Amino acid sequence: MIKTEIKYGIITGLIICLWQLSEFLLGFHTNKMNIGEYTTYFVVVIPIITIYMGIKEKRDKFYGGHISISRGIRTGLMISLVATLIVAVYLVFYFNSINPDFLDISIAYQKGKLLSRGKTGEQISLEMNRLRFIFSFVNQFLYGTLGLLTSGFIISFALSLFLKKNPDRSLLI
Repeated sequence: MIKTEIKYGIITGLIICLWQLSEFLLGFHTNKMNIGEYTTYFVVVIPIITIYMGIKEKRDKFYGGHISISRGIRTGLMISLVATLIVAVYLVFYFNSINPDFLDISIAYQKGKLLSRGKTGEQISLEMNRLRFIFSFVNQFLYGTLGLLTSGFIISFALSLFLKKNPDRSLLI
């Protein structure tokens, strides 16, 4: 029965990796960061769609058209966990091999934005220190993995409420 979670977890992870790679190839992580700072938010649509499909498939194929919220959440979290493992491996590869200059490029882009806003040297220096921390490999890795798990839980909960169709009206059993 866990095949559904693995299937949709792999699909989710691979699509997220392809999304990020596409952003890189289109220059959204290098010379078109002004676009990339917005396109990156669209990645959340991927787990919404795939977790929906996974919970719905689980409900219809294994639970006779009814699924409790807790089973829906478990299904969505398992999908998110599998996807997170794939994305984690990809991020290590991405930051070390595909785009090792991401930190420097991101900081330079943000510095340009601050200069164009007329910020003082001290303000820029403080902001650069903060950005070095935010854009560090460790934080980007944690954001990518923990963010996917956290959003996976929230998405799973919301979609489980929507898809449950419990015949006994019980919420969590």
